[in-house]
Amino acid sequence: MNAARTRQKNQAAYWNARQEAATHIGPSAVAAVWYDACRMVARQVEKNGSTEVWNKLASHLHDFFQAHTQ
Repeated sequence: MNAARTRQKNQAAYWNARQEAATHIGPSAVAAVWYDACRMVARQVEKNGSTEVWNKLASHLHDFFQAHTQ
């Protein structure tokens, strides 16, 4: 197995374990886990040269905000 695939599997295991632990706390903790995961992905993508990823994340968050504040 190549290094990238190993890293991907390790990240998946990490985030799935965090989600599982958060389910015992409540829905807001699960949402916090996935918010953290999205920021981690955005930092990785930015590190590889694409800062546009932050605009895309902000757009999704903005859409969520708009949908739940109307």
